[in-house]
Amino acid sequence: MHIRLIPGISLLTLSLLSGTSLGAETAKEEPYSLGEVVVTSERLKEYITNHPLDVTTVERGEIVSRNLGSVEEILKTMPGVEVYSSAGVGSRISIRGSGRSGSVMVLLNGRPLNSNQYGSQDLSAIPVDSIQSVSVFKPPVPVWLGPGGSDGAINIITRTPKQGGGKEKQRSSLKGGGGSYGLVEGSVSHQLPVSDSTVLLAATGNHRDGKRTNSDRNDGAFNLNWNRQGDEGRRYEFNGRYYQAEFGSPGPVDNETPHARQEYRKGSLDARYSGLLGQSGTVSATAYGDMIYLKDTDQSGSRYTLNDNKAGLKLDTTWSDESENWDLRLGGMTEWNGYDHTLSGEHERFRNGLSVQYDRRFGPLTTTFGLRGDLTNDFGANPGGTIGLGWGIADKTLLKLRAGYTVNIPLFGQLYQTSHGSIDQTRGNPDLKKERVWSYEIGLEHTFAKDRLLQLTLFRSDTVDLISSRRGSDMIYRPVNIRGAERQGGEIMATYAWDNGPTLEASLTIQDSAVKSTGKKLPYTPGLKMKYTLSYTLPRLATRLETTVRYEGSRYSQAENKSYQRMDDAVLVDLKATQPFKIGKIATEIYLRVDNLFDTAYETHLGHPDDGIRAAAGIQMRF
Repeated sequence: MHIRLIPGISLLTLSLLSGTSLGAETAKEEPYSLGEVVVTSERLKEYITNHPLDVTTVERGEIVSRNLGSVEEILKTMPGVEVYSSAGVGSRISIRGSGRSGSVMVLLNGRPLNSNQYGSQDLSAIPVDSIQSVSVFKPPVPVWLGPGGSDGAINIITRTPKQGGGKEKQRSSLKGGGGSYGLVEGSVSHQLPVSDSTVLLAATGNHRDGKRTNSDRNDGAFNLNWNRQGDEGRRYEFNGRYYQAEFGSPGPVDNETPHARQEYRKGSLDARYSGLLGQSGTVSATAYGDMIYLKDTDQSGSRYTLNDNKAGLKLDTTWSDESENWDLRLGGMTEWNGYDHTLSGEHERFRNGLSVQYDRRFGPLTTTFGLRGDLTNDFGANPGGTIGLGWGIADKTLLKLRAGYTVNIPLFGQLYQTSHGSIDQTRGNPDLKKERVWSYEIGLEHTFAKDRLLQLTLFRSDTVDLISSRRGSDMIYRPVNIRGAERQGGEIMATYAWDNGPTLEASLTIQDSAVKSTGKKLPYTPGLKMKYTLSYTLPRLATRLETTVRYEGSRYSQAENKSYQRMDDAVLVDLKATQPFKIGKIATEIYLRVDNLFDTAYETHLGHPDDGIRAAAGIQMRF
């Protein structure tokens, strides 16, 4: 097994951190308190710290210091989270070892962002220069985030620069780089004051040839964010985004499509208001819309088109008592989705939902109870709920218990035709049933000191009518329901920062899964996953060195678990170095990253091999 290589690889990567001492050191104790529960998005950090949720957040400062270039790269730094890129639009996301990306809820400033992409998430449309933070919620997720999310949720918060620039000296950035297989990447952003408001502009562009025939790709994104701070805590925001990509769809190695191409365009508009509500409440309202166009050219040259349009409104209100003993959050949303594909015709979905969550504190105990209900014209009523307890059983030690119930209704892409993968490879299934998921978690978290944390979690989920995929005799994948499925296991997460030395972030997931009727393993659900990231900044040069080692156990691509559907285990090693310096008054840094250092034979999806070892280098300036 490749797992035997990990000790040797660990020693090798440690040697990169020359001049450091990994011996035990005594850290300065930091005060620790459960504190208060605050549920507004602007104070999400306090809410995460003091609530029985399982949440990881990467803030703007870390995004800049680690030179993280995309949402996918940000997610890859988080313990227990994996991102698998595809040749087409979107990426498959795994949270806590799950193989079902389609049940991961994605939000932008709290509004739903999920596309109809058959389990892949469209994250490339958000330039990283416009991002303030990215948070990952592990299941069961709170009801106020929205419907679904049985396998976790991701909330992306955009930047809201201070009006007039405030103390922000760096208002512009410019980045350019290149690398293996014809990679060219670039981005630019600029912040400017406009009257009594601030505008942030950001754009990205990328090109790569790819290793396989017909795996080339061109894409670009543009983002405009306007915000204005009004009187008495009022804030007004407007966000517009456009993303375009043109790429090949090579297909799996046993059914290659060297002439299949896709062209994808997406435009989005969001308008958001937030402010105070009475003496003890807050309110946030977001109106949003998406327009997606896809042109799919199959292997024979036939062309198919998809128009996928969405409009909605989401409202959240929060009340807290003066003594900060309780919080009440009420929310609602309404959404329309119109879908028109050459093969399946026109379809519409109307969704209306309400949610309520009550949090109560009794000294070291924090209890939470949430309910939501959603009604759609095609799948009827869909209830959901969560219950949780956070107990500070000792100084710096927190016990978390949570349970939840979620209903996932099939996406249009699953029912009719996906925009992920050529029409030569995937189709929909209009007979799909909705999933019903029960999830449970018990966790123990201990904070030894600042940046020294250990978390142990046991989890389980039971699913009725789980949506998976099956490949037919025509070599085309179609979604199907599995009557009953289960998954349970344990997760260990740890963070340890040596004083003036390296920082280690590690996660280990051990799990078992089964189709209840056959006892076979669930697709893309390995029994063992491990990831650690070791980083160090050289004191004099300020050079940041970082290495990530990932292990993924063997797994099957389909629920039949046939021998040809088995994917071998693999160890992957990524390296990154960033060197900051100044050109005059311009803060500058050069970066070098190497992915899959040892050229491991690895498949992100059965029949879709990784490109192998590849490198990229570039420069970024902020002024």
